[in-house]
Amino acid sequence: MLMSEWHYLLRHKISLVVLVMIALIPAIYCYLYLSSMWNTYGHTDDIPVAIVNHDRAVHAHGQTIAIGQRLTTNLKHTKDLDFHKLSAATAHDHLKSGRLYLVVTIPADFSHNAITLLTQHPQRMQLHYSLNSGQNFIVSKMTTGIASAITTKINRDVIRLNSQILLTALHNASVGMRHAARGNTQLVQGTQQLQQGNQRLQAAMTSISNVPLTKGLFTTGAGLNHIQLGASTLATALSLGSTHLQANHTSSTNANAIAQPVTSTSHDIAKVPNNGTGMAPFAIAIGLYVGGIALGTMYDAGEWHRKPQLAITWWGSKAAIIGGVALIQSSLLFGTLRLANNLKVQSQAALFCAILLGSLLFLSLIFCLRILLGGFGTWLISIVLVLQLASSGGLYPTALVSSLAQHLNPWLPMTYLIDLLRSAISTNVDTNTAWGLILLMIIGFNLLIILRFHLLLKRDPLAN
Repeated sequence: MLMSEWHYLLRHKISLVVLVMIALIPAIYCYLYLSSMWNTYGHTDDIPVAIVNHDRAVHAHGQTIAIGQRLTTNLKHTKDLDFHKLSAATAHDHLKSGRLYLVVTIPADFSHNAITLLTQHPQRMQLHYSLNSGQNFIVSKMTTGIASAITTKINRDVIRLNSQILLTALHNASVGMRHAARGNTQLVQGTQQLQQGNQRLQAAMTSISNVPLTKGLFTTGAGLNHIQLGASTLATALSLGSTHLQANHTSSTNANAIAQPVTSTSHDIAKVPNNGTGMAPFAIAIGLYVGGIALGTMYDAGEWHRKPQLAITWWGSKAAIIGGVALIQSSLLFGTLRLANNLKVQSQAALFCAILLGSLLFLSLIFCLRILLGGFGTWLISIVLVLQLASSGGLYPTALVSSLAQHLNPWLPMTYLIDLLRSAISTNVDTNTAWGLILLMIIGFNLLIILRFHLLLKRDPLAN
């Protein structure tokens, strides 16, 4: 028996090729799937994000302070993400449509607030982050972490700036103290001269002599001049030092503002409450394709139980059964998601329509491949599944996967189904293009099936 099986395979090379191709499926699966996302976290510099800079430069302490411009320049040259400087309107349009994953907005008073931290009314600086977790839940976690790192870095820079201002104020105060010390020395010298003048005046009064009296008066006058000069210098120096110190307020409000000068606010335009919701579009698409494979394996759409007269009636009889199964499995899947998984969605009607359309799409594709290509088509169905798992953007965005996966992405049916599902569940964006392409694919696959049935009837009307 064993030898007869081998002899049969050797005589029927097609069967042998089919077995070898089936044996290759795990290797092909692992290669394509793993290579597409082999180093996704090493390609975060390909994730497109935008920076919107409204900041206005200010002049203070003898320098121009433009923190927003410096931050924009630094981010554009960073390797963390692919930053683009855009206008506010363009950035948020691209974020909503899924072409961007994060928008960093720098307000107009960013630099101005940086120099108020030591004043009587300190104002914290604020960065605004907008993200779209509904577009890709995994990337939203990446960008949130990088946003926190940006805020931390700006905090360090602003703390350094205000430390320099404080050190400058202390330096100027110390200069004032040196002038005060010089004025104090002049006061001491003036006092000594005044004492000498007084002694000479006393001696002159004793001897009643004009010359000593004149010298005593001169010495006294010089001493008074020194005292006046010293007093003036001391007053000016103390005033200067006091001014530099008093310009910097030291209340608890200032301390808190200096400790954390930059705060941030985040706005998620399509918030996803949990990982399950974020992964739902990908899981739904996979479930529909696997369900299609099972039906394609168990139900032979090429077999008829009564000889068809026309290809369209042959197709119609099979399409009615397959379409009915699609409706049942779509209803069951929708009910499970809503009642068992408690999936929160933007539009229940859009979700059900997307599921039904996805089911019809994959069933049409699977039966088309089986009817047109036979055993090779069955093998190709598995390869198409692997390609869609790796390249449809369901798990990671195309920016993080391999170049092969990026090129395959727009040619895969699952890519457009995932777009529909994401819109219905979380993003609520316009998906007219995806709806249209899926409908065209469904129509195209079924026209190919009808054509195949027509050729089979024309070639041998009596053949099964």
